[in-house]
Amino acid sequence: MKFIVLTPSKNVIDEYSIVSHMLKNGLPTIHIRKPAFSTEETINYIEHFTEEEQSKMVLHSHHRNLLDYDLKGIHLSKRHRKKEFNSWMTKTLVEMRMGKKITLSTSCKSLSSMANNYSDFNYIMLTPVFTDPQGHRPSFSPTLLQQIMRKYPDKVVARGGSNADSIEKARDMGFAGVAFHNYLWTKPDPIKEFDNIVERFNQLGIEPT
Repeated sequence: MKFIVLTPSKNVIDEYSIVSHMLKNGLPTIHIRKPAFSTEETINYIEHFTEEEQSKMVLHSHHRNLLDYDLKGIHLSKRHRKKEFNSWMTKTLVEMRMGKKITLSTSCKSLSSMANNYSDFNYIMLTPVFTDPQGHRPSFSPTLLQQIMRKYPDKVVARGGSNADSIEKARDMGFAGVAFHNYLWTKPDPIKEFDNIVERFNQLGIEPT
């Protein structure tokens, strides 16, 4: 089951050490989501980590940095998807340089968008799936999702309001994984919360991928 963490939009205190802890202790994929970052700031962020840690990173912007760093993949927003040729060219150039495939992911806020993009990506993050701490409600009922996920197996990751209890719920609804964002970064101790998530995966006998 996919286990993904998205970085906070703005840097938080001790973020580099927190992310490093995650990557060294069971996190297979971290999405570097920094909307306001310049290319130089993105490079600086990447270079705070070892090559092994970098290999688990997916970039949400400044995708061509993968030409210089051996990262895991790129994430395309709705805006990026509209620039289909540019995104294809970036992916092609990166894969030619690296000599291997990279992961290509996107996010969707509707089931119709998810269906339309399903075949083009390695995985899709569907949001919002769970109620977040601020009380924002999910857009889809668990019953509907359970029915829909049978038609779209192996690729759809639940995002939005995810916490440690969401892992079992996502599995039971048929999701291929869970992505964590605000739940981790709004807590006083993100490392403790992360370790709780890892422990929950272990309790459920689920191998994070």
